[in-house]
Parts: sequence; structure tokens; C-alpha cells
Amino acid sequence: MQTVEGKFDGTFMVAGDGKMYPVPMNYASKTKLIPGDMLKLRIMEDGKLIYKVIGPVARKFLKAKLTKTEDGKFIALTEDNKTYALNQAAVSFFKGMVGNEITIIVNATEDSAFAAIEVVIGK
Repeated sequence: MQTVEGKFDGTFMVAGDGKMYPVPMNYASKTKLIPGDMLKLRIMEDGKLIYKVIGPVARKFLKAKLTKTEDGKFIALTEDNKTYALNQAAVSFFKGMVGNEITIIVNATEDSAFAAIEVVIGK
């Protein structure tokens, strides 16, 4: 077994040596990962990857509307017209639809283009 630590970037865990490990969207959705969160990855002998959050970054909650990009991906649009990419698995899990009001979670200390969904409120 091998253990690696790194920082979540919105899609991958980036280890100290720059190597990138894919974080499953369902895990990122369930744990509401946001860029900056520190993770520990255990790589098992059979190749299975087991992630664990070891250092959540400071969080800020924002209200937004659920909308879509031209290529069909869900994004969050805040009241000040800032857009955030969202985990598409989380949108599906919450049964989000264009126009829904949502609460998103973003990194409170660093700017990021990615947010996690806290809740879908509805229309």
C-alpha cells in the first residue's frame, strides 16, 4: 500500500510532486470538496484508490442560480454575475434544474472557478 497527500483542484488531487490523481465525482459530491481541500490517498495493492479529507479549507457560502453553459454543463451564477463550475454528479444527485436557486460552497481564502453544491432550494 502507498499513501500520498495532496490538494484538491476541483477535479484532481495534486500531490506535492505534481502528480495528479483523479477524484471520483461521486466522492467529491458527497464530501462537498472544494479547491484547496487537503486529501490523503491510499493506493491499495489491488489498485483501489481510497480518499480521505484531512484538511478542509476555509469555506464561504453563496447564493446562486443554476444555469447551463453552451456545451450543456451546469454552472452556478451568483448575484454579482460570477460563474462557478459545478460537479455534474452533484447536480444530478440534487435533481437540479436550470433556474433553481442553490447555495454553493467556495474557498473563502483563494479565488477559484469551482464550487460545491450545499443545497438546491428550488425555483
